[in-house]
Amino acid sequence: MYNFRAMNTTIATYYLNEQHNRQTEAWFRHAENTLSRFLPESELSQLNRTENTPFLPSDVLYEAVAAADRFYYETDGVFNPYLGRDICRLGYDRSFEKIESGNVEIQNQFLTNKEAPAEIDPKMRMITIHGAMIDLGGIGKGWTAQQAANQLSKKTPFGGIAAGGDIIVWGMPKENWNINISTPESWDKQLFSFKLDRPAGIATSSTVKRSWKDKNGQTHHHILDPRTHESSQSDLIQVSVIAPDLAVAEVYAKCMIILGWEKGIEWVLEKRKDLGIVGVKNDHSIVTGGAIRDYSSEGLIYYGERTVHSHS
Repeated sequence: MYNFRAMNTTIATYYLNEQHNRQTEAWFRHAENTLSRFLPESELSQLNRTENTPFLPSDVLYEAVAAADRFYYETDGVFNPYLGRDICRLGYDRSFEKIESGNVEIQNQFLTNKEAPAEIDPKMRMITIHGAMIDLGGIGKGWTAQQAANQLSKKTPFGGIAAGGDIIVWGMPKENWNINISTPESWDKQLFSFKLDRPAGIATSSTVKRSWKDKNGQTHHHILDPRTHESSQSDLIQVSVIAPDLAVAEVYAKCMIILGWEKGIEWVLEKRKDLGIVGVKNDHSIVTGGAIRDYSSEGLIYYGERTVHSHS
């Protein structure tokens, strides 16, 4: 295992040689310097300072924004990468560790244009934003890891990358992949684990780990409901999604948290039959659904006393 820090989290690689580790680290650093909204000179920040003006991006920025935009339309706007101004309005205007919880001043007005937030021109490969600020956040990290896996899978028969709540593995080592998912409250406490029968991307989103309080003591978190422009308030506090692609897993984990379990599971499975989903509700009961057994025939192993409900 090889570790490095990038995108405000620890990135770990598995079964890679020294050269591939160095290449992976360099790729993550380049992606962060391109896609971060927290770096004023990043290419994304430069794009966000434009308004109604076509912007000619690098291939990395174009592909990442185009992917996020496709998911915006695929999910009917439930996944919305154009709420950057609203997340800043709620206090997440700097890297998370720099937020002074309890000392955040909240602005009341909505700051994001709901109509046609951006135009992506595939022929000219240009991006024009209208009344919006792009926040790639989790999908930027998931997309970066997936792109690295796509290239590494051509060079090495199996390997894996873990990036915070994101995991992508390709190929199958002799001992198979054992995946551990932590509790909403702590990275160090395991909630459940499972063995993968095939390569997959696993994304876990939580409303707990990246949360903060404003000056009035109200709690906010980083997953915004585009219908309210506020932190989502569903019955789910954490969702893990297993998918063929890590960016897909990232997007649908956030959509589930926004929509809540009952509405979310029906909506997601109408759109994607190939997702395994594990949710943690406000009461800390666990709910499962989708194609989990397609990825792990042995099923999930839970730690501690857990109430588990399965959606068939």
